[in-house]
Amino acid sequence: MDSKFKNISMTGRLCYLFMCIEQYLTFCYSDKDWTIVSQKCWQWTNTYWNEGCDEYSKIVPCYLLEFDNYKETNERAFEGTLSQKEYHVLRKLYDNITSGDEKEEINQMLLLPIALHHECEGASFAHADKSTLAILLKAESILLRHHIPFPNIQRITFLSVEQKNGWGDFIESEFLSILETIHKKKKSP
Repeated sequence: MDSKFKNISMTGRLCYLFMCIEQYLTFCYSDKDWTIVSQKCWQWTNTYWNEGCDEYSKIVPCYLLEFDNYKETNERAFEGTLSQKEYHVLRKLYDNITSGDEKEEINQMLLLPIALHHECEGASFAHADKSTLAILLKAESILLRHHIPFPNIQRITFLSVEQKNGWGDFIESEFLSILETIHKKKKSP
């Protein structure tokens, strides 16, 4: 595991996590449209991490489903930044999948980027290196549990540790999304 990600920046590792999440969601819940989740993932890499993480956290069921209604969820969990439309789309998406219990596998998977963020916050690359590798290993272990193939790491090798002292540059990363690829194929004649 160490050697596989040795030259991949933290931004690259985050992208790999999002690729794992998409693999997981599309394999385990193929009948659902995960577009909104994908959009919240990939927006993270083109902004500051704290802002990206705040926006991403809106898709995590244990946060979204913590309270019983939109008003309370929006005010208490998201400080007034969650739109009512997003709330209802996400609630419907998670209906019959999760109760919002943090111990459920879907929550464990979707919480991994937030864990990665916490490991990186205020840390040097050297300090965050091993702990972020452990988070990537957790994502891969969830994929293994379902016999889901790992994402192609070659797609993120350009996100090198040479960029910004290991952290990586801001990047419009949606092109790495497997969901983006699926939607483009559906739109093609």
